[in-house]
Amino acid sequence: MNGIDLHDNLKVRQDLKFLIYDLSNHRIDFHNFDILTLDLPTKQIDLAGTYQVQKKDHTIEEIAWSIINDNQL
Repeated sequence: MNGIDLHDNLKVRQDLKFLIYDLSNHRIDFHNFDILTLDLPTKQIDLAGTYQVQKKDHTIEEIAWSIINDNQL
């Protein structure tokens, strides 16, 4: 992975975290977001893994909504 790919991947994950935070009406404390995960009191959500699985068929906003809905955020 070159520097451009790394930057793009980090940017996408940052965008995904922001969308989850924003679309959930800020119900999630922004401090719960780690680099690759969302750490909740009862579980850890693998944001990187979820993104990798869904990125081919879904927009980043659709992925954010699926994370919000699937985890009742």
